[in-house]
Amino acid sequence: MISITGTLAAFFLVIYLLSRNKSLATAMLAGSLLVGITASDSLTANLAAFFPTLYQALIDPITIQLVSLVALVTVFAYIMKEISLLQELIEITRYFISNLYLTITAIPSVIGMLPIPGGAIFSAPIIAPLGEKMEMSGARMTSINIYYRHLWYFCFPYIPSLIIAASLSGLNVYTIAAMHLPIVAIMIVVGWLYYTRTESKVVENASRSASRKSRQQRQDKEIKYQVRPSWKKILEVIMPFIIVLFPPIFLPIEFTFSLLLGIIYVILIKRESFQLKMISRGFDGKLTLGVLGIMIFRTFIENSEGVFNLTEIFMEAGIPLLLLALIIPFLAGLLTGNHVGAIGIAYPILLVLFTDSNLYSLWHMIIFSSSYFGYVLSPFHLCNLMTIEYFDTTLKKYYRDMVIPFTGTAAGIMVLSIIYYYFLNG
Repeated sequence: MISITGTLAAFFLVIYLLSRNKSLATAMLAGSLLVGITASDSLTANLAAFFPTLYQALIDPITIQLVSLVALVTVFAYIMKEISLLQELIEITRYFISNLYLTITAIPSVIGMLPIPGGAIFSAPIIAPLGEKMEMSGARMTSINIYYRHLWYFCFPYIPSLIIAASLSGLNVYTIAAMHLPIVAIMIVVGWLYYTRTESKVVENASRSASRKSRQQRQDKEIKYQVRPSWKKILEVIMPFIIVLFPPIFLPIEFTFSLLLGIIYVILIKRESFQLKMISRGFDGKLTLGVLGIMIFRTFIENSEGVFNLTEIFMEAGIPLLLLALIIPFLAGLLTGNHVGAIGIAYPILLVLFTDSNLYSLWHMIIFSSSYFGYVLSPFHLCNLMTIEYFDTTLKKYYRDMVIPFTGTAAGIMVLSIIYYYFLNG
């Protein structure tokens, strides 16, 4: 019981500290301390295991990789911005995709197909200039970045959580992807209706109140986008991203190494504009420490009995199967901030209940979707916290902006589930 109380208390403590504008690292370390001392019913055992667990978190290869990754990403993005490569990338993208909305949503969506931990930090610096041009708030840019970054989690066969789900469920990964494909369509439609409608009002109001000088500046920028870029220029601008993103997928190298190569490449092609101080100015120590805090918290949660004990209570309470399929995966995703972890907790417990059902694939979709929502909305989700930190907004404002698109998506999945129910029973 202590472990459950400690886990839930840590959850609310982290949210409270973040809402009070405490640093990400401070909130996560405070949450870790609370989870650590309440990991089991034995206080002595908890205290004895506290520092070994902390050490385990610090030397974890994933922790080292992520901290290095975030540190290098912020340097990479800053250099790209200072030497105008980001602006050139936006201009090229705007030439081929004239609609601002499509541009700002396509970037996180494409990067989201790549299995990069905390990949939202890659797309955040790229969409920031576009968001500023459209006079978006930090919360709106965060919302768009997260929503479209995780668009393909339901159907792209190389997403780790989808692969794990296929393995644990016994369903073919392409069968799952095909069944989930309508969910992606629902998200695209909901996103289009929500973000274009609300943003058009923002842009319209901003344009009405803008001065003649501001309007002329926007017109000048629009004219610039009409100039066809040369293939040499296109290759020069996209090559840093090709170097950073694709070699780790096809070669046995880490993203941190490819990031170093990308930084070196940018420095070499823009050596006349590069200054050594850009490296130190680009390093975001606050964000890097925040990521370290997240990984420490994650390790303490994984070593605690809280999530598992909470799941057992729900199972023993005689709650209807549908509610179990909704609550357990959602809580697992919400408390861990890790989709693979949420699936690893929920699937072994729940899927055995539906093995003999002709609705097995439907139950799988419900469990997967519920874990997805818990994961994406989790205050411990790496992408959420890094993007919120980057755009200097708050968790509360981000949640407020995500209510409508995620509610719309959930409603769409509910309708789709009803359709599948009658189809599978037919």
